[in-house]
Amino acid sequence: MGKRSTKAKRQYVQLSRRTMRERVHSFASHFRYLGRQSARCCLAPLSPLRNMDPQPRAPKPIAILKAARARTLSMFPLGITARLSISLVAVAVLGAVANMIAHESVSIIRISIPAPASLTPSLPPFPGPPAEQSSAMHSTAPTRASIDALRRAVDRFERASQLRADVNSAANEAEFLSASDALRNSPLDYGDGGSSSTVQAAAVERLAAEFRNHGQSLIHAADHRRSVRLEHSGHLQAINKSMQRSLDGAWKIFGRVIARQSLLQLRTHLDAIRQHSESIVSGDAVSAGDIDLLAGSENAFASTLEAHRKSLEKSEGMSWVRGVREDFDSLVALRASLYTLNIQFDDAVRRFSRAHTSLSAAIAAASEPSAPAAGSRPPAPALLPLQSAPVPAASPAATAPSSEVIPPTDPVPADRSASNLMAVTTIVILFITAISIATVRAVLIPVRRILRATERLSKGDMQVRVPRGGIRELNTLAGAFNEMAARLAQAQAQSRSQQESLEETVLQRTHKLQQLAQQDPLTSLPNRRHLSTLLSAAIERAHRENRSLGVYFLDIDNFKNFNDSLGHVFGDRVLMSVANRLEEIADGLGFVARLGGDEFTFVYEGASSIEGIQTTGWNLVHAFQKLVSVDDRELSVSVSVGVCIFPDHGQDAEVLLRAADSALFRAKELGRSQLAVFTPELTETAARRFSIEQGLRRALVKSEFELAYQPEINLADSTVGLVEALLRWRMPDGRLAKPGEFLAVAEQSGLISEINNWVLRTALQDASRWHHGGWPNARVAVNISPRQLLDQRFVEQLLALTREHRLPASSIELELTEMVLQTGPSTIAALRVLQSAGFGIALDDFGTGYSSLTSLEMLPLSRIKLDHSLIAGIDTSPRSAAIARAIIDLCEGLGLTVTAEGIERPEQLAWLLGRRAMFLQGYLLSDAVPFAEVLQVKALLANKIQDLMLSLPVPSRRPAPMLIHAKESAGR
Repeated sequence: MGKRSTKAKRQYVQLSRRTMRERVHSFASHFRYLGRQSARCCLAPLSPLRNMDPQPRAPKPIAILKAARARTLSMFPLGITARLSISLVAVAVLGAVANMIAHESVSIIRISIPAPASLTPSLPPFPGPPAEQSSAMHSTAPTRASIDALRRAVDRFERASQLRADVNSAANEAEFLSASDALRNSPLDYGDGGSSSTVQAAAVERLAAEFRNHGQSLIHAADHRRSVRLEHSGHLQAINKSMQRSLDGAWKIFGRVIARQSLLQLRTHLDAIRQHSESIVSGDAVSAGDIDLLAGSENAFASTLEAHRKSLEKSEGMSWVRGVREDFDSLVALRASLYTLNIQFDDAVRRFSRAHTSLSAAIAAASEPSAPAAGSRPPAPALLPLQSAPVPAASPAATAPSSEVIPPTDPVPADRSASNLMAVTTIVILFITAISIATVRAVLIPVRRILRATERLSKGDMQVRVPRGGIRELNTLAGAFNEMAARLAQAQAQSRSQQESLEETVLQRTHKLQQLAQQDPLTSLPNRRHLSTLLSAAIERAHRENRSLGVYFLDIDNFKNFNDSLGHVFGDRVLMSVANRLEEIADGLGFVARLGGDEFTFVYEGASSIEGIQTTGWNLVHAFQKLVSVDDRELSVSVSVGVCIFPDHGQDAEVLLRAADSALFRAKELGRSQLAVFTPELTETAARRFSIEQGLRRALVKSEFELAYQPEINLADSTVGLVEALLRWRMPDGRLAKPGEFLAVAEQSGLISEINNWVLRTALQDASRWHHGGWPNARVAVNISPRQLLDQRFVEQLLALTREHRLPASSIELELTEMVLQTGPSTIAALRVLQSAGFGIALDDFGTGYSSLTSLEMLPLSRIKLDHSLIAGIDTSPRSAAIARAIIDLCEGLGLTVTAEGIERPEQLAWLLGRRAMFLQGYLLSDAVPFAEVLQVKALLANKIQDLMLSLPVPSRRPAPMLIHAKESAGR
């Protein structure tokens, strides 16, 4: 019955507190709302004046509140009198509510906590030796070494137990186990082995075992308490995180958080719980007041959560409320467990300390040579400073608060209290009314003056001023208005002056922009846009007068060299000099324009015939064969010219310009200082070039390129020494296009770099598959362009690819043309690095350039590939045969391997049979085949070559060792 009565009292107390808080909270909410409405009503008439502030204020961060306020003011346009009346009504409501609360009776709750019961158990007496045993003891003592070893073991076990109880780590656990084993294995050693030694040793051993058990119990209690601490902190942190997430999602205005009052109350109670539970969690001494404060904070949190459960479920969700409730219940349960565990831990500390003291006393008694007298006891040992062991104030059962309802003493009569409260309320209302009337007069008159002045100011009267007077704030506002009006008048005068200056500046800038829109800023010639207008007008005049018109496109040859060698500033001066010379030539004939870069256009309007247009074009070319003077320097500048004719090649400006551009492209293909006249075939060529370029871009994206491999046969043993990687393009119709059909366009469009990189990666990948598969000695020759060698990253890229595919450098041979000599010494240095790394270097198309012998000296070569043009006539032309023989002998003398390309007839093969150190390549031996067929073709080539040798005409066959070997093989 006692427990039920206490529980009922506690529920009644909680219900009373909850009802009181709800009433106060509701009243405070209504009062704050009325106060905000009153403040808004009072400040509403001043809103037009805020707009006149010369320094604009920052907008409100919450647009919703601003819109709601605007809608409220527009729906209820009340004056200041009505708004102050609302404030008065609000104060009256305040008094009425106060009277209502005064009439409510609230019981006074007193919570009492009984005096804590002592938890300190009486210490048992030291288990000394019995009287009959002590009387039988004599002066025999254990050895000094065994006593010292046992004492060290006891001290070590004590320290290890303390460390293990404080920190649960692998090192501390290992030390504790080692110390326990050391204590167990350290008995007392008696030299004589008497009966007394057996009794003393047994007593010490028993105390040592108890000491170890108490140490284990201490560690168990510490670990259990530590785990409960962590679980308690986890639940507390979980509740805190739930609260923080809800508060983080609330609105923040000017650094303040606007959230539900219930959330803020819960957060406050949670902080109080955290603060009051620190002593229990840390294991410090806990008083009755601490228990009372913690219980009050927990009750407050539970009451607030239960009171606002429905509203929190709507705003935060049922799962949020359920999770917070579950964590809180677990928190309360763990707090009670922690309290009990703290008591248990303190008890374990005391038992461990007493066991240590008893064991130390027994060791000390055993070390004495004479036994103590019968019935004597050792002095009471002092507790060791193992850990602060506070005596708790009370057990959980003893600290449960009990409550009782105490009626108020000496109550004041209800009628007299109500009368007094009503009188005070009436006096307050009358006082507020008087102040309101005075405030209305002091506010309305100045406000009306300011409103009238504001209306005049909005109509443009900058000389309006507001008389001073009224309350201090409005008097200050009138002064600020007058100062603002004066500044506005001054600003208006300055604005008019600035507007006039701005209009004049706009006219000047507009005139300059018109010039820039039609003229080139560097040469002052008409630009591309103005050229279209001028050319259209010239076409109309030529059409009316029935005469021809010549349109010339000019491009400076190798103009990039001027910018690279002399700088862009000097290049601009070269362009200005070229423009001046063109204007001199065009004087009286037509007009000149600059399209951009180093391209110019000359329109010849006075053309009498087509022949005259062509003659004028050549005059343009020859005019620039004279030196051009730039900054006192004489320069040789040449131009390429493309020309089209109206009306033969087009009827409008756009068509003529496009035709002249096509003719210019043709002129640049012919070389420097050339003139080309437009023909319809040029348009077709341009269209085909554009189509090829677009196809190449598509091929890179859709992987339409393929590699074919053509073998190079070693003439000495009829084996395949290496294969050359040849690029093929699989067209959409299935046809394979050879490089000659598209490489030129790839070079012009800049796509050659991407194509070269693809060829290099694919060739090394295929070589790796052969090397690690059925052809370990495979060697692949890859064509390298000068553009690749100019890239400083090429060498590192090639080395990285060989490492990636685990290929030896000797498996790759790089084929290049003599054009590499024109790229500079840096490319030759790169070739030397590659040769030193083990790559083969071959010179392709040897014998077709002008510096072949120079290339043999300068380039680090390992192979020479004779061009097919030299091999084509070695069987029919004695001169070709002599030249080929000389080159082959020269290469053999230099130690270079020679490959003859273009072997297409048996007679060419017969002529080369006498050269053992030769490699042969051509369609007669093998065509270029895909990767999948290379090994099959390689296996069949030896028999094919033998058949070819046997099929040669008898006069052409030579008794070469290889041929004899072939005949013997055929005979077998």
